[in-house]
Amino acid sequence: MAQTPTPKRFSLEEVQRHSREDDIWLIKDGKVFDLTPYYKSHPGGEAMLKYAGKDVTFVLRNVQAHCFSLDFIERKLAELCIGHLG
Repeated sequence: MAQTPTPKRFSLEEVQRHSREDDIWLIKDGKVFDLTPYYKSHPGGEAMLKYAGKDVTFVLRNVQAHCFSLDFIERKLAELCIGHLG
């Protein structure tokens, strides 16, 4: 029986180092996401770069523009999850 791999863990400091246009990591609900491949397609463009290397949990729940696309956001984040904080 195959074991499920243990999720990779990242420190906050490590996530914060990924805050450039060509290297964008974000945190949401304690999970870490590499959004680099999605950056150029993001409708908000530069807005994503503003939050690179940071926790975006509050932003995704409270910015009205995200309310219309929560299903898409959750599916995309599931694809781009690389591990957990801590």
